[in-house]
Order: sequence, then C-alpha cells, then structure tokens
Amino acid sequence: MPQGQIRKAISGFYYVQRENGNLIQCKGRGVFRNRGISPLVGDIVTIVEDGDNDATITEVHERKNELVRPPIANIDQALLVFSIVEPDFSLHLLDRFLTVIESVDIKPIICLTKKDIANETDLQLANAAIEYYEGIGYDVIQTYIDDPDLHDLLYPFLKGNTTVLAGQSGVGKSTLLNTLIPGLLLKTGEISEALGRENTQLVMSN
Repeated sequence: MPQGQIRKAISGFYYVQRENGNLIQCKGRGVFRNRGISPLVGDIVTIVEDGDNDATITEVHERKNELVRPPIANIDQALLVFSIVEPDFSLHLLDRFLTVIESVDIKPIICLTKKDIANETDLQLANAAIEYYEGIGYDVIQTYIDDPDLHDLLYPFLKGNTTVLAGQSGVGKSTLLNTLIPGLLLKTGEISEALGRENTQLVMSN
C-alpha cells in the first residue's frame, strides 16, 4: 500500500505527499470518526488511490509526538519565532513555548526577528536573553525581516528535519516563510501561533 505524509488539511481534505514527492488530495475513512481517530498534519499514513488524483487514507501510523495547538504530529523541531519589538519580546511567553515543545520531545530553536527596527535598549535586552538561552544549551538565531542571508542562516538547522513554526501573531512568521520559500506568497496571519487560536496546516521538511 502507498504511504505518505500529510502536509496540509483544508475543509476535511488531507493533502498527502507521496514518496515520489507529489501531493495527492485524500479523504479520511468514516471509520476513523467511530474510533476517535483524527488525522493530523505530519501524520504518516497509508492511502488507497481512487483515481482522478484522489485517494482515501486507510491507516494512520503510530506518532512519535503530537501537539494540540497547533494540531500537528511527528515533528523533529520547532522554530520559535519571537520579535524583539512589535510585539515586544516576552521571556515569560518564550518559556511557556519551550515547556510545551520539550514536553513532547520536540527540539526548540529560538529565532529572534526585527533586530533592524529595535533600539539600543531593546537590543541589549535581546542580547542578554540570547546569552542566557545559549548558555543553557539552546540554539538561538537573530535576524531581521527580508534578511537576504536568511536562507543560508536557517538551512543548516532545517536540512533533513521536519519543522513547525510557532510564535505570536505579528512576529514575522509569514514573511520569514516567504523569504525561505519564494513563491509561497503567504499573507500575514496565515501561519498560526502555537498555543494560540488559529489553525496550523504547514509542515516544512528539507
């Protein structure tokens, strides 16, 4: 039976990336609802093709981890995107994110954005935070919106991993993704916040 990974879920349909790299639109078996099974973005699934580039998910394989918010599974790492300003950097919120992410065995990577619009005081506070988190073993990246070197900066962290982005609204997640993946053309707010109130339907894997 063909297998693949769910890469997005929209309006009851699941889009599964097959081993050949192509996406196929799938629906879930009705029996899943009776068993209390809800396929998640990131799930490894078995599918049966129905023809006309459609298929049915027949089995959801065991997950190595999962998050409730965003609803996503089988994640290697989380890129926790926080801005230094607009909105202001929150150590308390970052610690909450770290606690949730690490509790399900997902590696966190901290990414601080908007250093180009931060004043000297804000930068000093951010640098103190970077020194602290790096000192206790976290990877920390500092960048700015539309950084032309962003791809080269992040690629060593993303290569070979399945990564979810998480962070407050307005910190630059969509802009970051548009820079990493030209042609994606995401609008502000299309990527949800972990622990937030919107839906997430994106997994990155390189």
